[in-house]
Amino acid sequence: MIGKFLKKKWKSYLIGIIFLVFIDYLQILVPKYVGNVVNLVIKPPVDMNTIFNYVILIVIIAIGVVVGRFMWRMFIMGSARKFQVYAQQTLFDKFLSSPISFLDKHSVGNLMAYYTNDVQAVSQMLSQGVIMTVDAIAMAIFVFAGMLMVVDYRLVLITLIPLPFVALSSWYFGGKIHMRFKKVQNDFSFISERAQESFSNVKTIKSYGVEDKFNALFKQSCDQFADDNFLLLRISAVYGPLISFLAALTTAIAIFLGGQMVISGTVNLGDFVAFISYLGMLTGPFVEVGQIINVLQMGRASQERIESLMKNPDRNDEGLEFPGKFQTLEIKHLNFSYDGKKTLNNIDFNIKAGQKVAIIGKIGSGKTTLVKLMTKLYEVENGSIFYNGIDINDINAKSLRDNVLLVPQESFLFSTKISKNVAFGLKEFAEDDVEDASKVAHFHEEVVKFDYKYETLVGERGVTLSGGQRQRLSLSRGIFKNAQVIILDDVLSAVDSQTATLILEDIGKTLKDMTTIVITHNIASVKNSDVIFVMDDGKIVESGTHDELMRLNGLYHRLFMIQQIEREIGN
Repeated sequence: MIGKFLKKKWKSYLIGIIFLVFIDYLQILVPKYVGNVVNLVIKPPVDMNTIFNYVILIVIIAIGVVVGRFMWRMFIMGSARKFQVYAQQTLFDKFLSSPISFLDKHSVGNLMAYYTNDVQAVSQMLSQGVIMTVDAIAMAIFVFAGMLMVVDYRLVLITLIPLPFVALSSWYFGGKIHMRFKKVQNDFSFISERAQESFSNVKTIKSYGVEDKFNALFKQSCDQFADDNFLLLRISAVYGPLISFLAALTTAIAIFLGGQMVISGTVNLGDFVAFISYLGMLTGPFVEVGQIINVLQMGRASQERIESLMKNPDRNDEGLEFPGKFQTLEIKHLNFSYDGKKTLNNIDFNIKAGQKVAIIGKIGSGKTTLVKLMTKLYEVENGSIFYNGIDINDINAKSLRDNVLLVPQESFLFSTKISKNVAFGLKEFAEDDVEDASKVAHFHEEVVKFDYKYETLVGERGVTLSGGQRQRLSLSRGIFKNAQVIILDDVLSAVDSQTATLILEDIGKTLKDMTTIVITHNIASVKNSDVIFVMDDGKIVESGTHDELMRLNGLYHRLFMIQQIEREIGN
């Protein structure tokens, strides 16, 4: 990710670095001019014109530094801000382009940690990290060069004594910081995941009265995060002062030996003043080494996390367009395993255009997995699923889903108007089309009861609607899409049996050319289907019309009779 960004923005960084280096060069001129002024002052007669010229030069340098700092901040830090936008957009695209299997393994809270903290750490590396690294290297080179111009080289060599210790400390502490910051970021991901989970299910938590338990779990996660942060802080707390101590030790030695040289007349006072000024400027790069290591190692740790995430393969969007008007769906010897557990076993069936199909079965029998495979949400082996005789793996995923629509059991509703929730994904749409779709889903009669009708705002996740209303809104959305094949994955579970039957009958009458596949536990609502497939333990154990299945006296008959008895007891 960083490589791609720098290919586009390397010129901005180069210009910023040039300004930064130029400013460092200007700054090392000031001690030399100050030293010259001191030498002029201590040796009468005092040449005020020359001193005034040096003052003017120092003022010009100060102005140049101000302008130069503005420029490098704009180019380097501005580019880092653009990286932040680029990285967040790239991650967002990655999340949307990833297969469902990827999203199954990463919670929303975990992904948000990448999107915020990790991107911020890498951005810091590309701004403060670059600035401090270039500044420390350039300033050190210029300062040593300036020292060599004003004092004996032996005194300059003394200032190099701490460098091996600085390098050794940086190598040792850098590795520690890298590992511990990575642990801290993982802890933050877990906290984000736990917080998101709790906030999303706060009603359930309150209903069961387990607030104290969730508070304790969250506190445990926060305590672990604090402990790991403390370990990271402890390393930084040792490393930073250690570098400062080495810098102070160098200054003390240099002042002691340099002072003796001034007393002995080897070095004049003005040059010694310039040398001390240079030494003060050299302390900055020494101290910055500690900050550089912190920023770079933290940035590297987050970069590794992001790059690891980006290596996950995208879903395959290549392939043919959907093969014209839907005619047949064939499934041949379909097998599927999820996380090593076999979910579907040797599924075989055919569906023809215009048919009203139902798939029923006990919970966990594989119904939802089957329809997810039919819409290419998970990958299957070649030769397993065919649309109009074309292998599903050869069909473009977007084109397939434009024609074969899965309305999931729990559709997410957005915090916007009812009309925009129905016309999901469209900026412009006809209100009449929204109403027509809602009427088929028997949702229109509910909407007109609201004060603002289709302009009514739906709360987050549809919190202002009842369970049945949310499901009918989701169904309206699916009908509005007007796909050739619509798959309803238990979308009427919160609707009573009589209403569910009426809705499915209206869909059949209104959308005669549409092929419908209904997954449900409510057998009474689908007994008029053209064909019913009965699933059990990942297999299709029975198929036929309602009457044919009842005559078989098998699983379908048993499930139907149980529901009949439950309905009579309920009445």
